[in-house]
Amino acid sequence: MNIYLYKIHITMKNKNILVFGSTGFIGRSITKRLLQNGEKLICPVRNASRVKRNILSGDIGQIEVIEFDIHNLEEIKSLIANSDLVINLIGILYEKNNLSFELVHYLLPKKIANYCELYKKPFLHVSGLGSTFQTKSNYLISKKMGEEFIENNNTNHIIVRPSTVYGEEDNFFNLFGKMAKILPFLPLIKNGMTKFQPIYVNDLSLLIFNLLNNFEKHKNSNIAAVGNEIFTFKEILSHIFLSLKKKERFFYIPSFLAIIQGKVLEKLPKPLFTYDQYVTLSHDSISEGSQKLVTEILKQDLSDMKVITSEYLKKFIDKV
Repeated sequence: MNIYLYKIHITMKNKNILVFGSTGFIGRSITKRLLQNGEKLICPVRNASRVKRNILSGDIGQIEVIEFDIHNLEEIKSLIANSDLVINLIGILYEKNNLSFELVHYLLPKKIANYCELYKKPFLHVSGLGSTFQTKSNYLISKKMGEEFIENNNTNHIIVRPSTVYGEEDNFFNLFGKMAKILPFLPLIKNGMTKFQPIYVNDLSLLIFNLLNNFEKHKNSNIAAVGNEIFTFKEILSHIFLSLKKKERFFYIPSFLAIIQGKVLEKLPKPLFTYDQYVTLSHDSISEGSQKLVTEILKQDLSDMKVITSEYLKKFIDKV
């Protein structure tokens, strides 16, 4: 599998920034912000067609694409040696083909952290809120492994751990909005009591951008990137029903049935649900009080989840 790496030149500070994983939802927001700021970068996509789409949003010469095989981690050595700062955004929600949680969330960040330490390069790593060793979730364990290695072996880093990230192209609110449109009910696992503290993707990208521009101040910090409010999973689904002008209808799925569904569905090429995700739902994704620090770094108020998601969920409202 090929993953594209992107070298970003922040002109106002004369830096060369190497970004891993700019092809994802969060990465697209970050690179868009950098492009609008006049920086030279590569737009975050996982295949050539997406690269071309993003090139159109930047000026000629702003974007450079370098092909990279994630299974050959030694290739990153020269890239890091020739950069001034490194960002890692690569992450997966489920394992597929020969991409494991261990490879993506631990071995890759480990290699990046080691080379950044060797060449004395600042390193910003985006992980996820709720990572822990006290779980059977391989996803959360691998995230924690990556974070712990960086904290113990790299002396010039920032770790950003977002809760659920929402935005017009997200895979969370859009998924359940689509389900609410076509299904007679929405499924509730763990009684819908898992807690989230969603952050708007534009707020997250601004947070990362500001951290890059004040790296020394926040060096060796572990920052929980969260929104203003905490919601249970059921409260989020209730908001989605309200946004779609539909009556709430829930189906409470017993644990044993959710486990069976996860083990069956995870065999699909692009599973909607896996056993590991079921286990992950046993863990809240919140950090009470952390929104104060996030607001200070943003230098502006955090966005209102209900206001923003209601706007882009309108596309799922039935036409009369």
